[in-house]
Amino acid sequence: MLAFIKQYLITLISALTIMSAAYLIFWIIFGKKLSNRKIQLSKRAGWSQIKGELGATFLSFIGGTLFSILLLSLNEIGFTQFYLETGKFGFGYEVITIIVMLVVSDTWFYWSHRSMHHPSIYKYVHALHHKSLDVNPYTSSSFHIIESLWLTLWLLPLALVMPISMTVLGIMQVIGTFNNLKSHLGYELFPKFFSLPPFNILVNATNHSLHHTQYNGNYGLFFRFWDIICGTELNSTDSTFTEIHQRENATIIDNTKYRTLIIDKLVKETPETVSVYFKPEEKAFYNYKAGQYLTLKIKIGSKTYHRCFSLSSSPNIDDFLRITVKLKGDVSHFFYNSAKIGDTVESLLPVGDFVFIPNQSAENHYVLVAGGSGITPLFSMLNQMLQFEPKSKVTLLYTNKREENIIFKKELNQLSDQNPQFEYINFISGNKRIGKNDLIKGNNAHYFICGPDSLKNGIAKDLKNLNISKSNIHIEHYADGYKPWFGLW
Repeated sequence: MLAFIKQYLITLISALTIMSAAYLIFWIIFGKKLSNRKIQLSKRAGWSQIKGELGATFLSFIGGTLFSILLLSLNEIGFTQFYLETGKFGFGYEVITIIVMLVVSDTWFYWSHRSMHHPSIYKYVHALHHKSLDVNPYTSSSFHIIESLWLTLWLLPLALVMPISMTVLGIMQVIGTFNNLKSHLGYELFPKFFSLPPFNILVNATNHSLHHTQYNGNYGLFFRFWDIICGTELNSTDSTFTEIHQRENATIIDNTKYRTLIIDKLVKETPETVSVYFKPEEKAFYNYKAGQYLTLKIKIGSKTYHRCFSLSSSPNIDDFLRITVKLKGDVSHFFYNSAKIGDTVESLLPVGDFVFIPNQSAENHYVLVAGGSGITPLFSMLNQMLQFEPKSKVTLLYTNKREENIIFKKELNQLSDQNPQFEYINFISGNKRIGKNDLIKGNNAHYFICGPDSLKNGIAKDLKNLNISKSNIHIEHYADGYKPWFGLW
């Protein structure tokens, strides 16, 4: 017990010192000078987030400390092969050991990390880490105790079959600590030439920051190798890295505090869907892109809920903010059954990476694929496309379980009648499903997809079989919030 407490405190204090120093240097002292290198220009990592990350850190290091003591205990009885004498098997062996450990740990991390994104696991374990959307140094150790154990478990079988010096183990710990800190720094420090071989095989801060906002992709630890060969690298990884290095005079918006929104109108779109119209007092709310979402804080009874809802209103067209909510949980039932005009909710400013930015002179073909309430961000994009890209064609493939579930049915029919460049096709479950032939619009078509996972996965597979360029496919990824289970957290 004394050994555990000593090791725990040393690890915790060391980590807090390093994280705090990084936060002080990059976020406080040089934050303004480095604004062009801030990956997310909407700052969301305030004290509320950091406080939660610190709490998670205190518990996650319990798992790491227990694992360290287990390894040392096994070594004392001869099960593992750690040794103290540096260079016992020669300097070359030490270098080979480091290379092997980098490759093994990276492989283990990729597949373990990817497995934790499975729906049956994610919301109970890994979602805790993903509560931090705007990563910062304190995010680097904010893990569930189970995750902190699972991600380091690779070391045990390796130490059973391969002698490892304590010097090499220390070097790997330093490399791992600073790689983890770099990935969660929130600032891209790699120079521009890191977009070229051989440096572009390394995971940069942009790579992992995108993982925190888009979830299903960029699972790598040190290298991009597994993401590339398995097709799980996010489309915007390279373009975002390039865009960061092209910035000049970037402005970081403080989005750490919730602002008040007043409900101005409620419209029941279908028997299970309601549109909520807000009239914000702050003009900053109107500075959003089609496809982005609001993060709402709503008090219902004695409970406070935090929920994200895509905006179905369209920037530079609508003079209101609108979310369209389908009945599912307590918050959606509140909006559908209890909310009244004049009620207030709190919200962060709009954010999100699933966006469409129009180009007046573009002549593209956009294919929007929506399932159920997945029409919400796509409806915002559709209006932008028709209003600000008159030379572009737009096809909407919209699937629902029943005819009466079609959201914005009247508006979609009107848009179809008024805009010859817009093709609108409905699909009702049991009658017809979206197939490959419906998706064939030429190799240069751009696809925007939002809806249930089964729809997104099926469409993505069809597009891959049609050899559609990955850079032309844009998918909105939702992730369930963290759910504590059975006192383990």
